[in-house]
Amino acid sequence: MALHEGKANVTTSGIELWHPSCWIMRNARPAEMITLDVPQHPPRAIGKIVARVSLSSMVVIMLAQFAWLEHTLPSASLANIEIDVRESLAPRTNGASRELVPLRPMRVDTAQQARYPVPLVDGQPLDELFPSLREWKHPVTNSPELMPEQYGRKFGSPRPTLETIRPECGEGHCGIDLDGPRGRPIVAVADGIVVRVEHSELGLDGRSGRYVRIEHDDGTLTAYMHLDDIADGLQVRDRVQAGQYIGTLGATAVFTAPPHCHFSLEIPNHPGLHGDNTDTHYVDPAPF
Repeated sequence: MALHEGKANVTTSGIELWHPSCWIMRNARPAEMITLDVPQHPPRAIGKIVARVSLSSMVVIMLAQFAWLEHTLPSASLANIEIDVRESLAPRTNGASRELVPLRPMRVDTAQQARYPVPLVDGQPLDELFPSLREWKHPVTNSPELMPEQYGRKFGSPRPTLETIRPECGEGHCGIDLDGPRGRPIVAVADGIVVRVEHSELGLDGRSGRYVRIEHDDGTLTAYMHLDDIADGLQVRDRVQAGQYIGTLGATAVFTAPPHCHFSLEIPNHPGLHGDNTDTHYVDPAPF
C-alpha cells in the first residue's frame, strides 16, 4: 500500500483500499444529471450533438488525470530526474492481484546446465545422493566466466607432466581452471569444515601452490589451488559458510599459464567417510 500510495477508507463492512486516481474521483463533486431537450433534428444534427457531448466527457477525464498526476508527482523538473538503468525492473511482488506478471525469464545458466548435465549414479542424480552439490556459490567472486571455454582448462584435458594419471580424470586434469584477475577473492562454494590449509608457495607436491581443502557436510571435498593469499586466521577444523572468503586468486606454482584458481571436486568412495582422506574419486565440478 505504501509503494502504490494507496488510500485506506474504513467502512462498516471493512477497510477499502483505493488507488490515488480513484480516490480523487471518489471525492470529487458528483456529476450533475443534465437533461437535454433535444429538438427533432435531422440525423446529421443529432450526430453533431453526440460528438460535442463525447468531446466534453473526454475533456473532463483528461482534467481529472492531470489533477492526479499533479498530486502524485514531485515538483521537480524532468531534467533533474536521474534514471539508473542498473536497477532491477522485476515486478513488485506485493502489487495488486490483478496485475499482469510477465513470464519468468530464462536463467542465465540454463545453457550451462544443458551443456553440463548432472551425472547419474545407478540412475540417480549425483546431487540427490550428495545434497551439498546443490545451490553452490561460484568460487571466483563476480566472475563473468561461469566455466572456462578453453579446452586446456577443462576437466580431463591432457596433462603430460603428471606423474600419476587418475582414470576418472580422463587424460589428466582433475579439475577446472577458473580465470579472473589476480587478487580476486575466492570463496567456499558450500558450507563445510576446513580439512587442509597449505601455506607453502609451491605446495607439498610443487604444483598446487597455496591452497585450501574443504569437506562439506555430506563428505564431498572441494579444493582451491594456486592462491596468492589465504584468509587471515583460517585454520584446519574451522567451520566456513557458502560464499565465505578463503583466499585470493593467484599464481603460486603456476609457471606458464596466467593466474587462475584450480578448483576440484572429490566424491567419497564410501558414503559416511569424513576427514582429510584420499579414499575419493574426482568428478567434473562443471554441472554444479
